[in-house]
Amino acid sequence: MNAPEYATPAGDHEASAAEVFARGRLAESDGDLEGARALYRDAISRQSDHPDWYYRIGCVCLKASRFEEAREWFQAGLQLRPGDAKTLTNLGAALDRLGRREEAMAVYQRAAFLEDAPAAAFHNLGALYAEAERTEEAIRAFSEAVRKSPDPDGFCSLGMVLLSTGDLVRALDNFEQSVACDRGFTRGHYYAAVCLLKRGRYAEALSRFDLALGQEPALIRAHYHRGVCLHKLERFKAALAALTQAEAAFPEDGRIHFQLALTCDALGLAADARRHYHLARILRDDRREGDLTP
Repeated sequence: MNAPEYATPAGDHEASAAEVFARGRLAESDGDLEGARALYRDAISRQSDHPDWYYRIGCVCLKASRFEEAREWFQAGLQLRPGDAKTLTNLGAALDRLGRREEAMAVYQRAAFLEDAPAAAFHNLGALYAEAERTEEAIRAFSEAVRKSPDPDGFCSLGMVLLSTGDLVRALDNFEQSVACDRGFTRGHYYAAVCLLKRGRYAEALSRFDLALGQEPALIRAHYHRGVCLHKLERFKAALAALTQAEAAFPEDGRIHFQLALTCDALGLAADARRHYHLARILRDDRREGDLTP
């Protein structure tokens, strides 16, 4: 089998550093991460003053899940170009993957102060703020991310934080923005439906849950929410069918059993209602109503 055309021939000591780096770019574009990594290392060993080369090998290491090595390359690149927003952002990503969240946050904050900071710096910073329950800071970070680069994930992330605060109007607006960017963005439809449900717009919510399930049948948590909508619309038999599907997937979720009890009561199924009320009391946990895990 012939070697790829980008591979450095054995003993090729005459190739310039730029030629070796160019071969690395070909390897990376072909998906050969280890080949690209070796070529970039070779190029840097021949000429070590190109910050873009350190950035490139760091990106390859990130893709290859070599997070510690990625961190080292990004930090080396920053020695040559300290204010590079892209490198800072990817250094933050490497630190985050290493579980060094406080350091990652500090690096993203440094990137965010730069005029050319990429949207990813704000999005990643927002995710860390949200994880730390620094809600207002998360909202500001995600808002800046979508201002710089409107995309479904950014709008959905902002919507999720707003939903956690109970701001259903702004949350719904952001989920709608996410699907305006991409009509096939299932999470946007799903969480828009959750907002509609919480606002009492049951028919609209049901339609959106159906749309989300049509796009992604594995979104089985939606069956519970469909059951709630159908019950509120007094379509009790359909509600029972949806809730039974939810129970099959999550048999130890007390909320599902409670909703099943209400629906069985509405259908005059007294024995089933008593059984589900009993299970709901036994299985009651400390998860709040807003637990929306798909």
